[in-house]
Amino acid sequence: MSLWRSALIVVLMVVIVSASSARTLVVDQGKTGAIRSVNAALANAQDGDEILVMQGYYRESVEVNKLVSIKGYGATIDGMGRTTFRMISHGSSISNLTILGSGREPAVVIEGYAYVTGCSIKNSSTGIAAYRGVVSNNTISATAYGIRLNGSAIVEENTISGPLGAGIEVRCNDSTIIGNTVTSAGNAIDVAGHNNSIVSNNLSKSNIGIRLKSAKSNMIMNNTCESNRIAGVYLEDSRNNSISSNMLLRNGNGLLMKSSSGNSIIGNIVERNEYGISMKGSGGNMLRENLLVSNRYNLRIEAGNLGDLRLISDPRARMDDNSFNQSIDESNRIDGRPVLYLVGARNISIDKRYGFVGLIDCENITVRNQSISNSSAAIMLVGVVSSRISDCRLTRSEIGLSILDSGDCMVENTTAEACGIGFWFGRSQDILMRSSAALDCTESGFRLEGDRRSRITDSRAENCTAGMHLLDALSSEIARSRILSNREDGIRLVRSHRSTVNENEVTGNSNGIAISGSNQCVLAMNNASGNAIGIRIEQLSGGSAADNTALRNREGIFVNGVRGFQFIGNSISMNERFGMRMGSSSGCNITDNRFVGNGMVGLSLTDCNDNRIYHNSFIDNGSMFGQNAVDNGSNLWDMGPEIGGNYWSDHQVRGNPGDSPRTVPSRGVDRYPFERDSGWRSSALP
Repeated sequence: MSLWRSALIVVLMVVIVSASSARTLVVDQGKTGAIRSVNAALANAQDGDEILVMQGYYRESVEVNKLVSIKGYGATIDGMGRTTFRMISHGSSISNLTILGSGREPAVVIEGYAYVTGCSIKNSSTGIAAYRGVVSNNTISATAYGIRLNGSAIVEENTISGPLGAGIEVRCNDSTIIGNTVTSAGNAIDVAGHNNSIVSNNLSKSNIGIRLKSAKSNMIMNNTCESNRIAGVYLEDSRNNSISSNMLLRNGNGLLMKSSSGNSIIGNIVERNEYGISMKGSGGNMLRENLLVSNRYNLRIEAGNLGDLRLISDPRARMDDNSFNQSIDESNRIDGRPVLYLVGARNISIDKRYGFVGLIDCENITVRNQSISNSSAAIMLVGVVSSRISDCRLTRSEIGLSILDSGDCMVENTTAEACGIGFWFGRSQDILMRSSAALDCTESGFRLEGDRRSRITDSRAENCTAGMHLLDALSSEIARSRILSNREDGIRLVRSHRSTVNENEVTGNSNGIAISGSNQCVLAMNNASGNAIGIRIEQLSGGSAADNTALRNREGIFVNGVRGFQFIGNSISMNERFGMRMGSSSGCNITDNRFVGNGMVGLSLTDCNDNRIYHNSFIDNGSMFGQNAVDNGSNLWDMGPEIGGNYWSDHQVRGNPGDSPRTVPSRGVDRYPFERDSGWRSSALP
């Protein structure tokens, strides 16, 4: 006979003998002559005995070092600051007790493979700390942690409420967590282990329903996660987990993933969350048969690290962290429509209606006639070349159309409405946007960030925070567009050198056109009227503003910290305060401009030097203070007797130019003013 068979027979004989000799010991404080404490009963017990604890309040800490069953009948056991029960013996059990703990110790510690069933556990740092065993049908409340697992165990059908930390904390492998209800926790279930099964739990009103951190090969199935503040299910730095058939309802994020890859997301219902499924820095996941319904933003896929958006390269050599390479097929549906997510596709025309469109590393794709709402980005292009988006309507999304690391693409006849950002282009080149509109966006209507040679033409930005915003976008263009009634800047250029803004209507904004740190830009033939400030130019070198109209703004043109800029042929009229106010600027040419009927001053120069101001018309400015122009610096107001100076409505001279100087308070002088308005033009000469 083999050694293991002999050992098995011995174990079975011990069990049979124990069962045949098992006794029932009764603990009852209210009965004279009865055993008065659990510890006293345990001292008299043998393996296989049953201890019944009758109604009463027992102050004791119990170490269960025998194979006994302890059952309560209305009994409360208070460990008085120590662990109330320490389960050492394999096969021992406690049930139907009210267990109180306090202080830093867990109320119940399971060291052997023991059973804790049907107990009510309160007032301890941790309800149950288990290294193995079965924890079932308990009610745990008023603890910092409900159940903490440090070894393989089964946790089933428990009700846990109000822990500040985790309802169930899993720091082990190969455990089963099934059928539990956890409410109002920090994290309802918190897993940092492998090969665990988290099944059919009901998790609500916590920060996170189920969190996996640095966890692998776990199964998360058939759980209901509802009304959790951050996420229903949250994967952080976790790999190869299965998330399937869960109900994720009314959470901050239904499913949130960060730095997590190789996970299977299958058959989940994700409904009425702030974000449905969010993946950040999480490439290489598989999504199948998920239903996303009535989320504010259904699907969000983002890079964990975009890199420097200013460093542009070949669109095929993307600079993100590979976050966008996902396996997502059309079995996933958003509000009844399939999800289109193409990776590496070529030469396709798309007319079918989708709930989300993502194109990754694609070429020569045409997307038409989409109507998409409630996504993080309704249409997303990453690493795409030679493609076209047309006749789409994108609404109520964080970004209507997002284009990253792409080139030679066209967007036309597309509207983004009530989005965060209507159109976002990042680190792309040669993108043409035309005949499109961004309406009622809470941030920018159009935002180009790190782009090269991209163009927005014949488009509209209305009722956004910023209309059209270029940031580090070099050699780009905004032309023939209408930028109306935006809360901040109509057109904003920041560090966008050599860009062009021309023939736009920019009205009803805070700043009509605002450029800063953007050298060698050209502003031409724009109508910047009816804004707080028509045109604002700051901290740059070179460039020009020519033939623009700044009419009926609070201020027409504001200039500060500018060198070598040309102001030519602008009409600056009827502005409430200043026609043009310039500070701390030098080396600029201000010529052939018309300053008419501005309220305080036509042209004001403060702390400016070496600027040349000539062939301008100053007509009836300064109704408040009676000044067409003021200057406290060292600037040149004429170019000598041949070329002359400016025309002044409040200074009568003879000749074009004349030789009767006109003083410009407090330090300027025009030595050769003109008799006639525009008298420097040959046709106006006598």
